[in-house]
Amino acid sequence: MLKTFLQRLLDTYDFNDLREFGLSLCPSFKYNLQFPSISISAVLAVLSKYLGFGPVIVVAMVVAVLVETISGIAASKKLGKPFESFRFSRCVLKVFIWFTLVYLAHAFSMECAGRAGWLDQIGVVFFDIIRLLILAYFVIEYVVSILENLAVIDGKPKTQFIEGVQSVWKSFLAVIKSIFNKSEKEE
Repeated sequence: MLKTFLQRLLDTYDFNDLREFGLSLCPSFKYNLQFPSISISAVLAVLSKYLGFGPVIVVAMVVAVLVETISGIAASKKLGKPFESFRFSRCVLKVFIWFTLVYLAHAFSMECAGRAGWLDQIGVVFFDIIRLLILAYFVIEYVVSILENLAVIDGKPKTQFIEGVQSVWKSFLAVIKSIFNKSEKEE
């Protein structure tokens, strides 16, 4: 009876048998990719637990690091510099430092969260803000590094795109300043 029910259920969704359903549910098994899939999931889970943010942010950080690394290698080639393990180890060191900073902020936050005092609750908020500031700063630093690499790849001075960003930032600050100056004059 159970077998008949399962078969009718599978037929309803156009699956010939349980194996076909299983491979549809977990297609990595079709291509013998279950080990990488489970490994990546485990790493993302551990990073999420100990760094305090979800897998999407971890993936975004990994993409930023990969783009920075690949663009750095391309920029080095453009300058005629060979790929060196020394330069790659610098990249690994930077990633280690960033993740350590995020981990420390999250660990302090979790330490405070385990207590009931009002000062500890302020600590939770404080260290969560610090963690978010570190993450935002990570993004800024990697964007700057990627822009430097892209300028070199395009055959321009390393500061070409950064100067454009600085110009936009100065314009933004001028607009903000003019808004505040206008409101002060009205008073």
